[in-house]
Amino acid sequence: MFKHNLGFYSLPFIFTTVCMLSACQPKQTPDYFTGYVEAELIYIAAPQSGWLTQQALQAGQELQVGDLAFQLDDEQQQAQVQEAMARLIQAQAEERNSQQGARVQELDELYAQRKQAKVAVDFAKQEQSRWLDLVEQGLAPAAKATEVESNHASSLANLQAIDASIAVAKLGAREELLASAEAGEQAAQAALSQAQWSLAQRRVQANVAGMVEEVFYRQGEYVTAGKPVVALMPKDGLIVRFFVPQAELIKVAVGKTVEVSADGSEQSFQATVFHIADSAEFTPPVIYDQENRQKLLFLVEARLQGLDQRPSTNAPRATNLRPGLPVKVHLS
Repeated sequence: MFKHNLGFYSLPFIFTTVCMLSACQPKQTPDYFTGYVEAELIYIAAPQSGWLTQQALQAGQELQVGDLAFQLDDEQQQAQVQEAMARLIQAQAEERNSQQGARVQELDELYAQRKQAKVAVDFAKQEQSRWLDLVEQGLAPAAKATEVESNHASSLANLQAIDASIAVAKLGAREELLASAEAGEQAAQAALSQAQWSLAQRRVQANVAGMVEEVFYRQGEYVTAGKPVVALMPKDGLIVRFFVPQAELIKVAVGKTVEVSADGSEQSFQATVFHIADSAEFTPPVIYDQENRQKLLFLVEARLQGLDQRPSTNAPRATNLRPGLPVKVHLS
């Protein structure tokens, strides 16, 4: 019977067998990791529902900050602005009227009444003086003195009442009415501001610069509020996601620069690590290959440096790096 013992094999045979087994093992490259490119797109959505009346963007077109992305129909919003402006004018007129008091015509009428009352007071005073002298001389009864004194007092009271009416007419409304008029003007101003804001929302402008990556709605289509109409690729919108085993995680840190390369591209790019996952995950099937069989890996994200996909810039172009493209990440 054949016996299994080391003595049976010769030393050269053992050495040859070990070398062959070592050659069959997958090649380990601890500074090389597999990942893929992903895009962080900016979605320009419709803040309100409406029909697209202007939208002429195409994929690959550049947008600068402040450029018109699209426009919605605004007939209703314009009517609301006009209504709010009319209400504000009305409220302002009411407030001015409350502050000014009576009209000029009304004051003129009161002044005419005062003039008549002053003439009556002067006449009553003269009559009082004349009849009192006659009463003292015994040429007139004592009752006449009482009559003329009463007429003078009555005419004087009438003059004082007209003066009081003139003073009141010059005053504005009561404090409560003035406060109400001011509040009405402020409410009308707020309503106008809100209507103008709503009208401005019908014209959507780009808040960031970038290249149009995708257009979801075209002119003539109806868009509901919150639905993206255009997707922009900003100049720093490309990131790289790659997976690092636990044993190699110590070599990666936030802020570290890594080198990224892709098949078919002679140019390599630099990226800065900005995120490292807190927990491990199973190896994604897309990177499960003969050279990467670790069960648990940590997701690392790095932002590509100095890249710009816009054709008018002088920055390094990232035309060979597109979302979803597998890449190799080397630690520098």
